[in-house]
Amino acid sequence: MPALTLNQHTYPDLIIPDGYQIVVEKLVPRNGKQVHLRRYQPASLPKEALNREHVTVIYGDDGYLYSYNALTQPLTGKLPSEDQAFAKAEQIWQEVDPAYREQLEELRSLTGQTRTYVNAQGQTVTIPLEWAKYANMVDDGSYEWIGLGPNGVVLEFERQSYWDFSANRQKTEMWNGDDWILARRGLGPQLPAPLPVA
Repeated sequence: MPALTLNQHTYPDLIIPDGYQIVVEKLVPRNGKQVHLRRYQPASLPKEALNREHVTVIYGDDGYLYSYNALTQPLTGKLPSEDQAFAKAEQIWQEVDPAYREQLEELRSLTGQTRTYVNAQGQTVTIPLEWAKYANMVDDGSYEWIGLGPNGVVLEFERQSYWDFSANRQKTEMWNGDDWILARRGLGPQLPAPLPVA
């Protein structure tokens, strides 16, 4: 399967499945600046289809990658251990931005998380997830993580996601979450903390 490429930089472990095409490409606000939101979906879904299978990528004008989220296939197998999760995360940081990695401190792995989407048959597909999470030691309140599915498949990459300590919830806009997008459009309920207000 082809890898994500931005501004002539290829990320070997961030996959865009064969047959996926761009259905959304627009500017959106994130942390007070305009960034690019790109959504890929299978050719069978040629227009934006929220909560269906997709890949979302958020990046800057220069190709600076902020976020990658992939819900593209049912996955089976074992989740990585904490050591395996951080080993894979370190590999991803070397591919994406090794200099930025130097600002980060490992926190812990987070288990028990899931992501869901609806497949073409109308069935809900649930994917378990293991996070390797980091705190930014230079940029206060910024947290970073790499989410891994079964067999260590990279499903999420996130950086510069800020925490609102007073509200006890995420502050950064959640353009990689379809339920958050629906809430922002007034088409669904606000999400509970710790997720951000839409």
